[in-house]
Amino acid sequence: MNEKIKKFYDKNYKKILIISLILLIISISIILHTYFTTGDFIHRDVSLTGGTTITVMSNLSYLQVQKDLSKQFSGIEVRSLSDNTGKQTHLVIVSSQSYDKIIPALETYLGYKLDDKNSSIESTGSNLSQNFYKQLIIAVLIAFFWMAAVVFIIFAKKWKIKILAIILNILLGIFMGKLFLSLNLYLSLIILLVFIAIIVFIYIKYSMPSFAVMSCAFADIIMTLAIVDLIGMKISGAGIVAFLMLIGYSVDTDILLTTRVLRRKDTSVNHEILGSFKTGITMSLTSIVAVAVALFIVYSYQTALNQIFTILIIGLFFDIFNTWITNTSLIKWFVEKKSAGVKI
Repeated sequence: MNEKIKKFYDKNYKKILIISLILLIISISIILHTYFTTGDFIHRDVSLTGGTTITVMSNLSYLQVQKDLSKQFSGIEVRSLSDNTGKQTHLVIVSSQSYDKIIPALETYLGYKLDDKNSSIESTGSNLSQNFYKQLIIAVLIAFFWMAAVVFIIFAKKWKIKILAIILNILLGIFMGKLFLSLNLYLSLIILLVFIAIIVFIYIKYSMPSFAVMSCAFADIIMTLAIVDLIGMKISGAGIVAFLMLIGYSVDTDILLTTRVLRRKDTSVNHEILGSFKTGITMSLTSIVAVAVALFIVYSYQTALNQIFTILIIGLFFDIFNTWITNTSLIKWFVEKKSAGVKI
């Protein structure tokens, strides 16, 4: 590492954390704005709210179709599907209206009857969609906390505390899976916050490095969600799955960095950070390129893969930032305090 860069980094690495904090605050503000504006933290599509999705063979302009149908139905969305040559082959009409309302109007507009040969129709009830959405959110939360528990078990030293963390996460999983939806909303949130407070306290007290890894994974998800809200992407079940995948992507380079720095022997912290960066950035950029190429190939088909790949690309870019700015600064700060004999 260049000596001037090293001196500048050693002097200012704590200050860099302010950038991370500002970005996190902005991201949370965007999500809260979405919540107070729409009543939810994300923009959900019909698979999570209930409604009808119709795919018809047509070369009509999707913009014109949306304009015309919007005169009859509010909140309708129309997009086009293309083949490998870029030629439009189908229209996808998404509406929150029930099947029996939208189909007759669409048949009148198109001038022919919809059947199995020229269209496909998917209709989802609002109650089913709401329950499905809640179960997906619970799955994401449980997955995140178990990821955090695994990281804590790796880096914490006392077995009694590791066992306690496992027991708490099992109880949290039982509560989320069995009782969260059946209890009063406010009571459920209070119990959940108590669980989270106890778990976070244990993680901070007994393993600051593992808490840093978890914090970066949390920041990856929050920042990605903020961008998704900002661009107005309507999240489907596939989008929720993408956030589940992002949990796994978010911790690999953090664990690589933390392991190398904490288990170093005769090398400096900066040396291990640089070595981890070379390996980690290669992993991240390789993943981004692979996902970007896949997105480019399937983009014109407008499938659920588009949403998954888009969310992953956004998340991987934030993962680079949070790993090599946030987590690196936190782990360096921790090691220096430890070396100076300061109890953390």
